[in-house]
Amino acid sequence: MRKRLRTLSQSERRERSLQICENLSTMLSGKNSIALFAPIEVEPDLDLLWGLGWLEQHVVSYPNCDSRNLRFRTVSALSDLSPGKFGIRQPIAGGSPETLDLIVVPGLAFTSDGHRLGRGAGFYDRFLSTLPGYTVKVGVCFAFQLLPEIPHVDHDVKMDALVYA
Repeated sequence: MRKRLRTLSQSERRERSLQICENLSTMLSGKNSIALFAPIEVEPDLDLLWGLGWLEQHVVSYPNCDSRNLRFRTVSALSDLSPGKFGIRQPIAGGSPETLDLIVVPGLAFTSDGHRLGRGAGFYDRFLSTLPGYTVKVGVCFAFQLLPEIPHVDHDVKMDALVYA
């Protein structure tokens, strides 16, 4: 999957990312507190949500990674993010959101029933397991990242919904 992701052209990534953001925007309605991730070069470009104006009415948070855990911090613009662990942009300041209504989760692959294959460090699974049941967990990916089956174990946290293009 990593190899296939690297073959995606910039124009195809942008086109698919726009579709993903449009599909995701419908899920944001009625949600106050949203958690996103700053994409790396091979992931759907969720930064487009800012430019399209779909985050204006929401409290938006991004993960800040320490040695073992993710902590989400609120931001008011993409400029609040700077390169952190693994070169991934993260908030340098900001408070913790009181609640999360919806969290958007990256992955290397997903199954249609919500199983997720992460990058192997377990950061998201540890965090997702602490969320209350009302927080909607949404996996985002490119359509070719949907697989009929992926390895998973009991402590892996399933997604409530998938958005892909």
